[in-house]
Amino acid sequence: MRKNQHIELFEKYLRDEASEAEEQLLAEMLRHDRQIHSMLEEGLRNADPGMDEETLNRMYERIRTSIPVKKKPLFAQPIGRRSLRWAAIFVLPLISAFSVYFLMNANIAGNGTPVTVTAGKGEKAEITLADGSRVWLNSGSSLTYNETFSRKERDVYLTGEAYFEVAKDKKQPFTVKTNEMDIQALGTAFNVSAYDTEQFFSSVLLEGKVKVSAYGQEYILEENERAIYDKTNHTLTTDKVYASDFVEWKNGNLYFQNRSFEEIAHTLSRVFNVDIRFVSDELRSIRFSGTLGSNSIRNTLDILSLTSPMHYEMNGTTIELYYEE
Repeated sequence: MRKNQHIELFEKYLRDEASEAEEQLLAEMLRHDRQIHSMLEEGLRNADPGMDEETLNRMYERIRTSIPVKKKPLFAQPIGRRSLRWAAIFVLPLISAFSVYFLMNANIAGNGTPVTVTAGKGEKAEITLADGSRVWLNSGSSLTYNETFSRKERDVYLTGEAYFEVAKDKKQPFTVKTNEMDIQALGTAFNVSAYDTEQFFSSVLLEGKVKVSAYGQEYILEENERAIYDKTNHTLTTDKVYASDFVEWKNGNLYFQNRSFEEIAHTLSRVFNVDIRFVSDELRSIRFSGTLGSNSIRNTLDILSLTSPMHYEMNGTTIELYYEE
């Protein structure tokens, strides 16, 4: 079970939107993950008051009735009213902030010191790992691995997008771990897109074979196949693609396949480190397919303007988009 699932379930639970099955699953996850369990209990015990009485009463009643667990309660110790105030105000941000820490400790094996390489907005980075594998990071991405990488394991943790050329080693599979899915390869070339702000995570295979898994679902990808994980519906699907299109970013280009202008604007904001705002909401749902150069934001927007009813105005790093018939 992927560790970050507890965040979404806990949010639904506090909003009173979780089904009985989801509540049961949350209880099982928290009860069996001692690190998360201990962190929550400690925070609840040391909380400061700060909630209005109406919200406090609602939260108290919600947790008083509690999750229906047959053998053990959700939390090992009783939760007082003072602690409930902390829970409603702080528990979700706290879980989110600490989730990366827990994912790191769970997913990056070994006792070495974690090493993180980051490509900020408007930047890219290239990494050669100790085993000879090469990694290209797209803008707004980071890759974390242990300093013991290749001596004990070949696991890396990715947020954002990266292209991998993996050195062959049958004894030690190379695994890319993300918040939603894992991609395992023996020796191959593939792309992974896993931005936390986007609904879909994906992996595209250029050479060899990879195994993609997410929430108990699993596919073996062949060349020119893509795996897509939908974070909303928790579904993993595959389709046929021209894999080379999806690594155009590595060569300085931007490839979009039936993407909305809203999605494209988000990508351009990350790649060029600019702020793009929609003055006309009609533009958001317009879709575009094709490859754009990334030499400058103006050139990219000029091409989009020629193929759509879009007009833009640029003031420094702020860009406003208008609909023109």
